[in-house]
Order: sequence, then structure tokens, then C-alpha cells
Amino acid sequence: MIKVGIIDSDEHSRVNIKRILIDNCLDGQPVPIDILFNSASSMLPMGLHPLRPDVIILDIQHQDATIIEKVSKMYPETEIIVLTQLADVKTVRRAFRNGAVSYVLKDTCLQYLFHAIIITLNHGSFVSPTINRALIEQAFSSKKYEDMLTARELQIANGIVEGLSYKLIAQQYHISLDTVRIYIKRVYRKLNINSKGELIAQLSA
Repeated sequence: MIKVGIIDSDEHSRVNIKRILIDNCLDGQPVPIDILFNSASSMLPMGLHPLRPDVIILDIQHQDATIIEKVSKMYPETEIIVLTQLADVKTVRRAFRNGAVSYVLKDTCLQYLFHAIIITLNHGSFVSPTINRALIEQAFSSKKYEDMLTARELQIANGIVEGLSYKLIAQQYHISLDTVRIYIKRVYRKLNINSKGELIAQLSA
């Protein structure tokens, strides 16, 4: 028996998810699934469900931005699958940093949800193909910047992208504030940009 929790603010979506899970099968044989809860309102205000879900299917659209982190802390041993329409790379990376292990797009991969659950519960990760492609393209872009910048310049630049101040970067790498500024100027010149915003846009695109 696979115990599943669903957190989705869209009732129509919840109905589709439940239908897919109820009609599931593996190698031609049905797999019993117990849906413990099917919305945030039926789970979060009351705290922990008495039975720990094996997996939680979570839509992050129209939800508190910290919902993944909150659910992960509530159920630290439960696998979290994001099922959503949000496909931008920044959102995907943030979801993984906050505790999700699989990312499924509703528009293109909803029919693969059961397989995503099986893969996830077998210590794997299911990521929609278009998301995978976007992550690969971002990795390729990052490699380009790695080739253009020295190791130290890349450290400084990544510190800016992560939201660190010049002072914190200086403390982290045991260098002076003036040295940080010098590195930043070099990075701007090599990337042909003029502002922190442009730097963040390029390195986190």
C-alpha cells in the first residue's frame, strides 16, 4: 500500500490526480494506493497526519513560496513530488533546494504521475523532459562562464547571485572589501555588463 498526500489548491486538478492514482497499475497489476489527504486545508492547519505519507504530491502554484520547505520539515522522511504548471528553471532549482526530489509538469506529464511516484519511491527522481532540457542548457551556459572567469572571479560572482553582500563575500574568502570590488569590476568587464542585476540575470538564467 502506497500512502499518498496531495496538496493542490485546484479542485479539478485534485480530481484528475486521484483518478490517475486510482486507475494505476504496474506490470499490468493494480497497485493499492491510500490517499491520506487531498488539499492543504485538510492537512496543514491540523499539523501532522497520524499516518506518514510515503509521498506528497505538491503544486507550488498559488501557494506560499515556502510550502515545500514547510512540508519537508513536517514530514522529513516523506518524498516530495512537485506537480505544477510552473516550468521556469529558477523555480525548479528552488524546489529542489527546498526538499523536492521529483518535478512533474501538469500540462505535459500528468499521465506519467504514477510512474514518477514509483521511480521516486525507488530512490530515483523523475523530472519532466522539458525541465531536464532547460537544466542542461543552463549547465551549458554556466560552463561558458566558468571558461571566461577565473576560479576566484566565479566565486565572487556566485556570491552576488546568492544574495551575499560585498562584506560577507570578503569575510567568506578572507579578502579585503577593496579586493572584492576589484574582482567585481573584472567580472563586469569580461561579461560585458554594468550592474549587479545583469550579473544575476546572466548567471541564473
